[in-house]
Amino acid sequence: MPQVNRAIKRVFLKAMPHATMMAYLEKHPNARKAAPEGMTFVFDKYLGKYSVNIDTRFKVERIMWTGILEEKLVALARKRVRPDDIAFDIGSNVGAISIALADAVGDEGEVHAFEPNPANYARLKANLALNPSLQNRVITNNLGLGSEPGTLYWHEDSGNPGNGNLDPKGDVACSVVTLDSYCENNDVRKLDFMKVDVEGMELAVFKGGEKTLSRLKPIIYFETLGRFSGPEKDNFQAIETFLLSLGYKLHKLHPDGSITPSSIKKSGSYTVAIA
Repeated sequence: MPQVNRAIKRVFLKAMPHATMMAYLEKHPNARKAAPEGMTFVFDKYLGKYSVNIDTRFKVERIMWTGILEEKLVALARKRVRPDDIAFDIGSNVGAISIALADAVGDEGEVHAFEPNPANYARLKANLALNPSLQNRVITNNLGLGSEPGTLYWHEDSGNPGNGNLDPKGDVACSVVTLDSYCENNDVRKLDFMKVDVEGMELAVFKGGEKTLSRLKPIIYFETLGRFSGPEKDNFQAIETFLLSLGYKLHKLHPDGSITPSSIKKSGSYTVAIA
């Protein structure tokens, strides 16, 4: 139903004179999620202080215009990520969470951002360029992570520009490496926090990083939307079994960034794993 409500709001907003619509959106930030297409500008209050490019074609950027993307994750990062930490943003899209993590790790820390889609990657780089204080904190990679190295192809979601997944066939070729090989090749000896949002490829990322997860034990925030559970919820069961075998325990994330023990089935759209 949220999508239906958003469509109704979009019709309502498009019917307004432009000046009236902008005044309404200024007063009601949450309504910006339904902003009509055709608006492009720089928003300078993301997380209250950072500049980002907004193109209202993209759902992620409309949400960024509200001032924050994934409030629970940002709250978790503020509680759990410390200055000088090393954080990985796997599936970084245009960098909304990379910026939040870069804010948390400070000048002594690092964020490694991974985005396989070349168009999204270009927008990620452009957003970081708007925030010179963060550029030295974020290492960007036009790569996907998977269970084995190779080439996969970007497949964009119908009706949701900028969002998609990697498939064996498609039009846009994307390089894929494993988490283990990346960490070995880049001498990553410390990893404190990982956000993994890769549209159903989470298990592949974890399997390709078994050595790293076993050795470095980062906190992991990962997507568990129901549509990626598999026909018998076997994908989520496989993820749970795999992480438990590495010594992790799973948790439900609450709006204030706190966590309570849970299972993937009961944790909602995102789950937190802590060793």
